[in-house]
Amino acid sequence: MARLTRWTTAIAWALLAAALVATAAFAARWQSARRVNAMIDARTIETMKPLPDDPRVRYAAAWDVERAQRYDEAIRYYTDAQAASDPALASRAWFALGNAYFQQGIRASRQSGEADAAAENAQFDLARDAYRSALRIDPWLHDARYNLELLERLAPTRSRDGWRRNTDPITIQPSRHNGWTTIEESPKRGLP
Repeated sequence: MARLTRWTTAIAWALLAAALVATAAFAARWQSARRVNAMIDARTIETMKPLPDDPRVRYAAAWDVERAQRYDEAIRYYTDAQAASDPALASRAWFALGNAYFQQGIRASRQSGEADAAAENAQFDLARDAYRSALRIDPWLHDARYNLELLERLAPTRSRDGWRRNTDPITIQPSRHNGWTTIEESPKRGLP
């Protein structure tokens, strides 16, 4: 009986030590997130040079410069953040990267000229690929699905060409009936 009590006490102390270590790790991560959030609120994340290699900080910096409509910097930071090991952060970074490319394509479409049309199509193609990458990581990311459909409806060259690629299950194709795009059926994908 004394042996059982000794083992029970040792297990209880080990569990308590593990809980304390986990609590300390969580507190350190929480403090880091709190510091980054305070920097975002104070609009000082840009002054932190060089930025840490933490993908969460890179994502926050990209979001901050995107709000200031500096899309080239945002694209660079989102590209750094998409390499995150956390799938949720990686899919959101791909989605945000697609949004930044989409905004640049819209900005290029408002300018006139043949060279701008090529830049516009390139930005739309990059946005399309970024949305698809986000959907490959997280098929239930409905915002990416919606923006991909919106892009297919608004992209001028793709809608005139009747574009369709059968190699990708995330491809959106023009409908034969009324010109609206539809999504290929899949049990894992689709709007809610």
